[in-house]
Amino acid sequence: MEIVNSAPLEADCSRCFGLCCIALSFSRSEDFGHDKLAGEACHHLDRQFRCRIHQRRSELGYDGCEAFDCLGAGQRASALFPDLHWRRDPMQSGRVFAAFSILLKLQEMRQALTTAAELSIGPALQAERAALLAELSNLADSRRPEAGAAALLSQARDFLTRLRPVLEAEPG
Repeated sequence: MEIVNSAPLEADCSRCFGLCCIALSFSRSEDFGHDKLAGEACHHLDRQFRCRIHQRRSELGYDGCEAFDCLGAGQRASALFPDLHWRRDPMQSGRVFAAFSILLKLQEMRQALTTAAELSIGPALQAERAALLAELSNLADSRRPEAGAAALLSQARDFLTRLRPVLEAEPG
């Protein structure tokens, strides 16, 4: 059952709870202006889950925020818990953050398999790639992305590892 109708690998921050600004951690560096623990909201995130410094991120030292792309994992995780009062309940927020983490991995693998379509790998491997991509897509767009994610991600990693000789042989 599909829950997200947006482009499969594009973030739509307007349909997200700002999960990258809450669930993930970062350390003060040239890419981030302050330290932030995982599960703690960035102090630039407002109550509507929008960045108060969005237009000035780069000048304020938040190039890491500019570079990060959840590939649509945020809006997928947000859609799974639309009515959950997860910000007031740490048990519930753990469920949201876990779903976001799994969806982020699924989305990254979808991107890798989509990119692999450009390789000269022959019809049998292209068919295997397409089948894995379809399974990952169905899981990422489902109401239970955690169901079978570990096994499917492992399968996809093994497949990509088998493509290493092709990548090494590709020019430039």
